[in-house]
Amino acid sequence: MRNGDPGSMSARRPGSDPVAVGAAERPSPTSTAGGPPAVIVTEISPFHCLYQDALDFHTQSRVMLPRSMGSASRLARAALLLYVAASEALVHQAAAELVRPDLARTLADPARPLTLAEVWRLLPAIVADATTPADADGPPWPQFAELLALRSCWAYPGPASSRRAYYRANATGSDFEPLQPHQVPAGLAVPVESLPFPRTGLPRDPYALRPHHLDTARGVLDSAIEALDRRLDGALTRDNRHRREMTRPVHPAR
Repeated sequence: MRNGDPGSMSARRPGSDPVAVGAAERPSPTSTAGGPPAVIVTEISPFHCLYQDALDFHTQSRVMLPRSMGSASRLARAALLLYVAASEALVHQAAAELVRPDLARTLADPARPLTLAEVWRLLPAIVADATTPADADGPPWPQFAELLALRSCWAYPGPASSRRAYYRANATGSDFEPLQPHQVPAGLAVPVESLPFPRTGLPRDPYALRPHHLDTARGVLDSAIEALDRRLDGALTRDNRHRREMTRPVHPAR
């Protein structure tokens, strides 16, 4: 996103490689002439898959924006949810692979799930025995907390009074756009929970989501991945562990 192109795939960006590691060695599924069908097995990386899906919807949202604001917003919502789902897969996979089995279930038990923010907070302490807590007030953690809170406010919408969205039109009959904090008229009491998040500017109103909000969301997620990796002494992404999808043939036997 820093270059303004959601489709660019810098190798230095977490999860941004368009081809999964190991895919180049993936054997052809076709059988040999007159032989039995070939069978292969692959170890999938949900983080890699979901992040790439998010990038694709991100790109489509930007392309669609000049033609249809509604369609662009719909694609943006799909992309944002996929970015957050990718962040969830990332830490739960890390817990399964980097943490002792008895402790891994504490972080990644679907029957007793912790909040996603809590898993991100606890993982370094369990994996790397980090004794220095992360600066919860320093970037990117407040911004990342807002990204997770946005998904939560969509999934747990609450009563009607907490689901109000405010719009502003410059003139009668003109298009309505989401009301920004600096546009609130004097004397109008607009609840804070009806306005965009203060640090990221992400709108709580799902209809107000635009491609430029995805630029922010992806940047926040990438920064959070990099910060978490530093606290884990590089274990999170070492050897592309988080997006490796190794494949090998299993039949017929060679």
